[in-house]
Amino acid sequence: MRVALLTTTQHGHLNPYVPVVNALRKAGAEVSLLLLSADGGALDEQRRQALGEAQVHSVGQVEMAPWSGDPAKIGPMLRSSPVADRTADVLRATAPDFVLVDSLPVTASAVVGAHASGVPYGMIWANLGGVCPREHRRGRWAYDEQVGDYLTGHGVSWSTRTHSARSPILNLMPTIPALVGDDAVTDDGVRLVGLPGAAGTRGDEVAFPELDRLAPDRPVVCVSFGTIFYRRPDLLRTVITGAAATGAQVVAAVGDLAGELALPDDVLTAPYLPQREVLERADVFITHGGYNSVAESIRAETPMLVVPLAVDQPIQAYFVGRAGFGTALEPAAATGRAVTDAVADLLDPARDYRARLRAAQPECGDSAARTAELVVSAVETLQRQGEQ
Repeated sequence: MRVALLTTTQHGHLNPYVPVVNALRKAGAEVSLLLLSADGGALDEQRRQALGEAQVHSVGQVEMAPWSGDPAKIGPMLRSSPVADRTADVLRATAPDFVLVDSLPVTASAVVGAHASGVPYGMIWANLGGVCPREHRRGRWAYDEQVGDYLTGHGVSWSTRTHSARSPILNLMPTIPALVGDDAVTDDGVRLVGLPGAAGTRGDEVAFPELDRLAPDRPVVCVSFGTIFYRRPDLLRTVITGAAATGAQVVAAVGDLAGELALPDDVLTAPYLPQREVLERADVFITHGGYNSVAESIRAETPMLVVPLAVDQPIQAYFVGRAGFGTALEPAAATGRAVTDAVADLLDPARDYRARLRAAQPECGDSAARTAELVVSAVETLQRQGEQ
């Protein structure tokens, strides 16, 4: 059985799919990874090692800047992109039995290529956009409409209720009912498969010996705005100092901004944190709302303050608040006083944030293993149908 998985080089997409690739291999599949280079990004050696024997194929490049520019240019850009043809060519040449496509706007051309290749394909998401009702998907309408017109023009199914693509075979959302609840749009074939972030190597682990310096008698606040959106020094400084004003020990991922922030002496910083390890020690997590971070915080039973900065992050902020797993502040409202008050609220045991997170743990599961199980089952069903 041969299975391909298509995604981008962005950490927020590669990280959750390394375990999926390895789960598929463990299930007996021969796996290849089809990669779109986002803004020139490449597969680093650490993640290459974590992928084991999986074959890696390039299917082209995508640029992120246009998705914050004039929405009217998105349709022409997608139609002129060579990614669709390149994806179809690679799939025909490698001839997998099935391809699982990471569904997001920048992969729309690759979705068209998968559809055109004739290879059966399924959709998977690295955020909650695929099940979020459109009334909570703010600020993306003009872009979504361009993507929807492009995909439906090439025969790809499109959910107008969520503004996202759909496969006729398999649609997998790595999430849990406790997070998305009855608001999730799943009645058109989307299956929930558990949270990303189960134990296991994903290829980005780093050492952070400063964890040993944490005072046992102080609450710990972890701060991270991810590897793309962290470059907001004024906001990052405000958030960190606001959290520190509660008396908590703050541990922050600051990229290359450490020299610009002028932080209190007892704030611990690093360019990049072993986030899962830190969250196991943290009492509050201040995050931009990237979905990997949200999922890891839920697994660690760590309440969140979400400050959504762009793209799908407001969607995650909405669902975190809906579930009672934390609260949110718009960036413009994230003053030092507001952050201090929000962190104090999240630290208050009477507010029951941790109790709700604890109650959700039985649902978390292992989304990579469940994804592999469902993909293998879908391929076996297709093969039986082909034999009849």
